[in-house]
Amino acid sequence: MRSTSRVASTLATFLFVSQAPAAEFATDPARTRALIHETSERLGPDAAARATAEWATEYGRHPETAADHMRACLDAVKLANVEVPVPAARTAVTR
Repeated sequence: MRSTSRVASTLATFLFVSQAPAAEFATDPARTRALIHETSERLGPDAAARATAEWATEYGRHPETAADHMRACLDAVKLANVEVPVPAARTAVTR
């Protein structure tokens, strides 16, 4: 069993709901990053929640292929080394 961060899982979910076949992004980190960005833009402000809902729907419609496709999405996200900026810790303001 492998451990996957929540960020990687969410990015893989964006890739999954992009509807792109694995052959399109599996060995192309730049395409992986582009598809993630395009999908998050398409889904809007609630992208993570909407992607999760679409992901669940697709799993229900195509259970025979969904697990393999999600595995390919997770592998592509790891290969792409997508960096997510983390805000710096806030410093207290004194007056």
